[in-house]
Amino acid sequence: MTAAINPSTRLAAVLGWPIAQSRSPQIMNAAFSALSIDAVLVAIGVPPDGLKASLEGLKAQRALGASITIPHKLAALALCDELTDAATVIGAVNCIQFDGERMIGHNTDEGGFSDSLDAAGFSWRAPRVALLGAGGAARAVAYALRHASVEVFARRPEEATWITALPWTPEALRHAFVRADLVVDCTSLGLGGPDEVPVTDALPLDALAPASWVASLVYHRSTRLLERARELGRSVVDGRGMLVHQAARAFKIWTGQAAPVDVMTRALDDDLRGT
Repeated sequence: MTAAINPSTRLAAVLGWPIAQSRSPQIMNAAFSALSIDAVLVAIGVPPDGLKASLEGLKAQRALGASITIPHKLAALALCDELTDAATVIGAVNCIQFDGERMIGHNTDEGGFSDSLDAAGFSWRAPRVALLGAGGAARAVAYALRHASVEVFARRPEEATWITALPWTPEALRHAFVRADLVVDCTSLGLGGPDEVPVTDALPLDALAPASWVASLVYHRSTRLLERARELGRSVVDGRGMLVHQAARAFKIWTGQAAPVDVMTRALDDDLRGT
């Protein structure tokens, strides 16, 4: 629950199009309330041609910060005055810090993903990773796993411009899964649709070693991939942790304080349950 808004309340915003699906207000406002920070995050629907004006307006209001979601992460990159190394390499901004007249672009998705693995108990000792998908989400995850041995698989590998993606074939996937410590689904399969079951059921999860892990970036539903992995006794990580931990990193950037991750997690879980 957010505190009463008054003239001294600092504004933060999550910008996207559409924006109704965003859980950022619930997560971030729970954190503000828990630490008695006089701030509020609101969701603002911004069409593709309105991002620059929206950010300029927030800067003029001395906003606390802005979270950037689909479809603006690439466009935000060009509008920032300064970029962190992660944002530059990934080629996308999901968090903006207002520093006077300057806008500093961050990417907290990559750190949020690695933090979620840490929280789940994943071992980072020279992991071998099979990464499914070669889009923007995959690029952030690949950066988080940059010290691991990563193979990227794409159903249209010729469209991958940032890495040499491997073909999505039964033989190639099985060969990779036999050696993988972690499989990460960065595709849209987990969002549902006619391809989810047939494509997911064709993945050779039976080839994974018993101690291997399977991760999905989807946070709002149970995916067929994770259901199959659980049935086979593999450890799984869904997208809730990444969502919370990327928000926690944004919170630290904006406020200078460590985020109350447990509070933010409960807020997300309560919202997903509809409570």
